[in-house]
Amino acid sequence: MITSTVSGEGKTFCSINIATVFALSEKKTVIVGLDLRKPRIFDDFKIDNLLGTVNYLIGQKSLDEIIQKTHIPNLDVITSGPIPPNPAELLMSDAMEEMINELKLKYDYIILDTPPVGLVSDALELAHFCDATLYVTRQGFTKKGMLSVVNDKHKRGELHNISIVFNGFQNKAKYGYGYGYGYGYGYGAYGEA
Repeated sequence: MITSTVSGEGKTFCSINIATVFALSEKKTVIVGLDLRKPRIFDDFKIDNLLGTVNYLIGQKSLDEIIQKTHIPNLDVITSGPIPPNPAELLMSDAMEEMINELKLKYDYIILDTPPVGLVSDALELAHFCDATLYVTRQGFTKKGMLSVVNDKHKRGELHNISIVFNGFQNKAKYGYGYGYGYGYGYGAYGEA
């Protein structure tokens, strides 16, 4: 699962890049668009959002009918589909669990592109399906205080096996030397920032 605090931190960007790396490693991969309120992932692949997760969850379409191929070998996409009146209710439904279980039979990696956890609780409803949570932050965008949201949710057990992605890093130092890439270590095995 890939999430963030608010929109604009790069969740979808990271979802696409991570999924592409898995697919190029010859692993059958699918990105599932689960931001049902503000869908975006279809735009990046230049595909339509007429059918998707919502259509499956309300029983209109089968899984095979909502999976779309991409131009990248081994990478498929399931867009979110039409915006429903009840996103959280759909994501908590038994149909959501059935969809994840069906996807596990077809794919090596399932990337869930979820809504921001700081704005709505939808992503938290999906956490129990996930082996790992990537929490995207963005330099110059994510406020330090926003990290308390992820810390609190981890301490309460709402998010588990969480790692933080620092997106959009720009080294602004005017001294020293460098090779054009960053390398570092994090701390806080339990999500403390």
